[in-house]
Amino acid sequence: MTQRPIQIFAPHGLSRRTLLQAAAMTAASLELLRHARAAQPLSYFTWETYGEKPFLDFSSEHGIPVQPTFFSSSDEMIAKLKGGGTRIYDMCVPIQNYVEIGARVGVLDPMDPQKLTNLPGVFDQFKAIPGWQTDGKTFGVPFVWGANALAFNRKETGEIDSLDALFDPKFKGRIAMRNEPYDGLAVGALKLGIKDPWNMDDKALAEVKKLMISQKPLLRAYWTSIAELKNMLASGEAVVAWSFLAVIKPLNDQGMDIGWVWPKEGAIGWSEGVALVKGSPNSDAVQQYANLTLSPDFGVMMGKASRYATTSAEAMKRMDPAMVKDLGIDPSQLSRLTFKANPPDPAKWNEIWNEVKAA
Repeated sequence: MTQRPIQIFAPHGLSRRTLLQAAAMTAASLELLRHARAAQPLSYFTWETYGEKPFLDFSSEHGIPVQPTFFSSSDEMIAKLKGGGTRIYDMCVPIQNYVEIGARVGVLDPMDPQKLTNLPGVFDQFKAIPGWQTDGKTFGVPFVWGANALAFNRKETGEIDSLDALFDPKFKGRIAMRNEPYDGLAVGALKLGIKDPWNMDDKALAEVKKLMISQKPLLRAYWTSIAELKNMLASGEAVVAWSFLAVIKPLNDQGMDIGWVWPKEGAIGWSEGVALVKGSPNSDAVQQYANLTLSPDFGVMMGKASRYATTSAEAMKRMDPAMVKDLGIDPSQLSRLTFKANPPDPAKWNEIWNEVKAA
């Protein structure tokens, strides 16, 4: 068969040369539009801390702007992603025990570990932490770790080092507990000397339930959000609380003397990282951002901005030693933490926690 050249016919009044120029301009315009769309902020479903100005400025300065929306609990995150959030958000920040849940219910996509080029600089303990690898696939690498532990108003309480403070009648009406079954029941378990809270049998759960019901008359409130807890500590409504570390620095910056301690009975460990929301059209950019959070520069910024501990060993090398000590960035201390895991029957935990609050 004889190959014939393709003919381009211009509309009446247009030369072939003009038409080709117009086509080239259109192609260029489409390319510019594609880049403009790529530069749009990634939709980020996250905790309040990671949407604060230093984090937003850092992402913009590195060419990956983000637009945060906040959740106040991991259950809320999963529920909203299941309820249509996969059409809204590009990425989210789950705690390690919710990664498997997100993968199982189909709201997260796996990542390509080869794109996480900052991974060699991460502490070995966090390169394969349980939860982030599911069914042989990598759903992320945590950029931050720490503990839920005790916050206390040193002026009102003096030094504290024990969970006993959360059950002490002398602080009646000025104690705050997190409104979350995993934290709430695990605190009770640690207080009773149970070393593995996530695998309690019915007898142990009954003992924990009894203890937490006995605590209820001592409480000022069960808190849900960081802002709520901050306000209670700032106003003096609460002087001791089961807390996130994120509340400490802002209050101390206001001139308060808020202490922070991992109680001697143990604290609840956690790790968090960027996860790719199912079906995001910006998966490459999300993985670039996930990689950025593992960088030394991000780790240093985060330490200064939030007092949270980075998983980046390279970041630690760039920090002032006093700051490293203050942040508690010492993976050798991980044995002191009980890292969150999923109990065999989460529904039972929810039921027991609701019974505690209703008592």
